[in-house]
Amino acid sequence: MRAVVASLALLLCTAAIAQDKPKLAEVDVMGDLVTVNGYWEPDNPTKHNELVPTENKIQCFRHGGKEANIVRTEGYCIVATAMMVNGHPHAEFSFEAVTSWTEDEIVMSDSSSICLVTKTIIDLKRKTVIALDVRKPEAKGLWDTCLKLPDRQSYYLRDEVDYILFHKDAK
Repeated sequence: MRAVVASLALLLCTAAIAQDKPKLAEVDVMGDLVTVNGYWEPDNPTKHNELVPTENKIQCFRHGGKEANIVRTEGYCIVATAMMVNGHPHAEFSFEAVTSWTEDEIVMSDSSSICLVTKTIIDLKRKTVIALDVRKPEAKGLWDTCLKLPDRQSYYLRDEVDYILFHKDAK
């Protein structure tokens, strides 16, 4: 039994040392339903763009958004998030309009933020997800908070297990 535990511990240590790049969250495509789970990570992590650990689940439906009066487009995504806030669990979800759905990708665009427009791109060929925040040039925000944000910031959706086991805080 001790040999099994020792072997497992050695395997985990070796995996942690050997991992040089994070595993991306993998998109599941089931016809007109697309799902993915993961944690957002900035492409170039720094202390200034570090994110609160937030689990994300995205489910996209190719049809039904207009008919059900959920969004103004035919395709839509349900984006659910969960995180700890001051030691208490916090969860929320939103309906996002799909601006484009092709064989290659699904694109969502959200401009509801005061400072940013967020584009989320689900790559159906590579089965990965990226997001891009672009600061609205005209937005200033309360006490000019928008002006303190970078012009743009890109993110990737990281695999849940990989994030939990191997995430390192920014330096």
